Amino acid sequence: MELIQKIKFWFNSLQTNEQRMVLAASVMIGITLFYLIVWEPVHLNLQEQKQKNQTQKEILLWMQQAATEVKTLRSGGGRSVIRDRNKPVTLVVEQSIQNAGLKPSVNKIESAGNTGTRVTLNEASFNQLLVWLNTISKHNGIVVSSANIERGSRPGVANVRLTLDRP
Repeated sequence: MELIQKIKFWFNSLQTNEQRMVLAASVMIGITLFYLIVWEPVHLNLQEQKQKNQTQKEILLWMQQAATEVKTLRSGGGRSVIRDRNKPVTLVVEQSIQNAGLKPSVNKIESAGNTGTRVTLNEASFNQLLVWLNTISKHNGIVVSSANIERGSRPGVANVRLTLDRP
């Protein structure tokens, strides 16, 4: 309380013009503090949330398009004659990746037992990947037993880890 009394006494001892300048400076400092402490953080957080929301909408749209494409590929008709039945799965997968144009995206191909293989692709074209998976399923009888597909750094590409088996 004593501090407030001292400030009032000091303020009242000033001339009228000085009192106006002190009030104007106080208002400017108040506005600046409000802007820096309240307005700017709220505004920046709002912008960040809008950006996150937009990103989530883009991901949802991408996944819906991918789901539609998967459904289309699944309903593409009956099975063809199984080729390369006696070749090792790893060899068939390597050859089919080469034919599908996905070779530059291959990070690793390794055998997973007698009838399986694991494939890791980085920054692979999602459309090419779906066509390739449909092809090896229909023509080679090789199916995906597990998959981990993540969005790549650019639109239309994905980072993929697959386990493929020939039943």
